[in-house]
Amino acid sequence: MDYEFRVIVEKVSVTSQEVVKRDTLKIYDIKQPESILDLGLRHKEQISLLSKVQSALLAEQSTLIDTGIKQCIKCGEKLSKLGFMASTFHAVFSDHKLRIQKHRCKNPECRWQSTPTTISVFGTDTHPDLVQLHSEKGAMHSYREAQDNLERLNAQRRTVNNHVQIKKVTNQVGERLSQANNTPPAQEELPTPAAELIIQVDSGHIPTKDKGKHSFEALSGIVYRPSAIEVVDKDHRQMTDKTCVISALEDELQSIKTYLHHAALKQGMTTETEVTALADGSSNSWSVLSSLGPHCKTLELILDWFHIDKTFQKVSNALGEPFTESLDNAKGCLWHGQSEDALQEIALLRDNSAEEKKQSKLKDLHDYLKNNSEYLVNYDQRDKAGLAYTSQGAESHIETIINARHKKKQKMQWTREGAHNVLQIRASMISGEWHKKWLDLVLPVEEKVA
Repeated sequence: MDYEFRVIVEKVSVTSQEVVKRDTLKIYDIKQPESILDLGLRHKEQISLLSKVQSALLAEQSTLIDTGIKQCIKCGEKLSKLGFMASTFHAVFSDHKLRIQKHRCKNPECRWQSTPTTISVFGTDTHPDLVQLHSEKGAMHSYREAQDNLERLNAQRRTVNNHVQIKKVTNQVGERLSQANNTPPAQEELPTPAAELIIQVDSGHIPTKDKGKHSFEALSGIVYRPSAIEVVDKDHRQMTDKTCVISALEDELQSIKTYLHHAALKQGMTTETEVTALADGSSNSWSVLSSLGPHCKTLELILDWFHIDKTFQKVSNALGEPFTESLDNAKGCLWHGQSEDALQEIALLRDNSAEEKKQSKLKDLHDYLKNNSEYLVNYDQRDKAGLAYTSQGAESHIETIINARHKKKQKMQWTREGAHNVLQIRASMISGEWHKKWLDLVLPVEEKVA
């Protein structure tokens, strides 16, 4: 006996349970599957079926849309119905035309007509779930890659998923998130006060479109409690709870200072909190961290050992094996808190080097440590005491937030505003806040205007 499989939708009276409308959307033959490809529906067919279901539901919903217009907006007279207007609606996987009720003024001297659209009624013609996808894909991938990813997900090309549209949406959502980051957290959002906090501030450089410049600086901050660090293995740690912020704006550091302060509040900072602050050694990083001083009990500024180690490694690789032992000795002095001995060792190497390039590398290393000498500590003691002194072993937030999106692609160049907007979304994702915030960020302000 042969059978077929029918997908049917029904419109049913809730009161009487009478079927008032019934449509067959699709009929499938039921056959013995000869391969795994024959099991169920293929990707493209699933999208097609979902689109048919959406169209059937939207046909019923669209006639019930309230445009908000109760009387003529010109003369105030009553309105009469005047057919329907077709308007575009973009769902997550499909595009549709809604039939929205039109109206005309009954006043023969006016005869004003409404022209309602999805945008005029709801403020947008795109479902928030699709805006979320655009924002996330645009923040995680290049805009053209995001377009390709969405096309594969949809099994078809759609105008709404064009890379230009994804860029536009990502920027809009990033701007809203940037504005939200400027607002202090509400009292009910604050956690229990933290006795201690660790704050890391790091700088990264992003290729720029500005003529005459190669890049611009972005500053990133991450705030967490010591208890949030869990050991993964000997060389790696992970943060179970953190708040990340970042700014690429050229505003005399005001944005990143504000963002970082609010991030610290979200992690429980009060005037009784002792803060350990680690930085890469840039003057801007110290300036941002120092701005937290009035808001906490103590603020201990430390040059991050991760950056010291990385800097020594770069110099050692550039100079070669003859310098390795002396550089290791200098680094060992720093590790044990003997910064003057380390500086003398490096200065001696510099002065005894005959090659200008090697002198330059050693001078840069000496200057880096000299300029940050007040932030050098006894790292060995802190290590033995279990105190924070390095971001090494925990995830690199600069690598995660900036480099993975802004520097991996060749010839990728940015404006400050464009990079800043993308970075807000990435930081929110890494902080674990995006899933709580995205809906408020992508929902438009509803404007019911015909």
